[in-house]
Amino acid sequence: MRANKTLEIRLIIFLLLITSLFIIYVTLEHFGITKLILDTNGFKIYLQNMGGMGVVLIIFLMAFAILFKLLPSAAIALASGAVYGHTWGTLYIILGAWLGAIIAFYITRVLGKNALYRLSGKRISINQQQSQSWLMWGLFLSRLIPFIPYDLMSYAMGLTPIKLWRFSIATLLGVIPTSFLLAHVGGELMMTDINELLN
Repeated sequence: MRANKTLEIRLIIFLLLITSLFIIYVTLEHFGITKLILDTNGFKIYLQNMGGMGVVLIIFLMAFAILFKLLPSAAIALASGAVYGHTWGTLYIILGAWLGAIIAFYITRVLGKNALYRLSGKRISINQQQSQSWLMWGLFLSRLIPFIPYDLMSYAMGLTPIKLWRFSIATLLGVIPTSFLLAHVGGELMMTDINELLN
């Protein structure tokens, strides 16, 4: 009886979470942010006009794009590099992607694992002696491979026994190369636009 009540509470929390993500997306859609993200020049101007709040928006949008796949994370990352340059642009991309991954991990760690066990009667477990190191290195390598979905890996790892600090470090280190690349490309696009205006 108590187990069923716990499951019900977890499912209610899950539904509230999904509803919250959907409301945030609808709000972004209502204010035209979702379309603006796809307008490279328009989004750059919008971020520049926001001042310091533009940084907060980039980090928020990157995190939200991990949690709710309908936002294009690559376009957000390119804008970060275009507006804030290689170094700071990369840092903001990393912070947003890392934050989104941590939240996704926690969602399945707190809700998914136990709920899955209650619903299916099967518990996911990895019994290798080196499972923690194996999971950490596997996650790190997956972050370096573009065609492995970043968001799905973040959710999936919450169902494994990997420790949060290992997940966090592997994610943080693994996301640096892609973040730098996108910020660099964004920065180069910005410089190209400036050169075209001058010539």
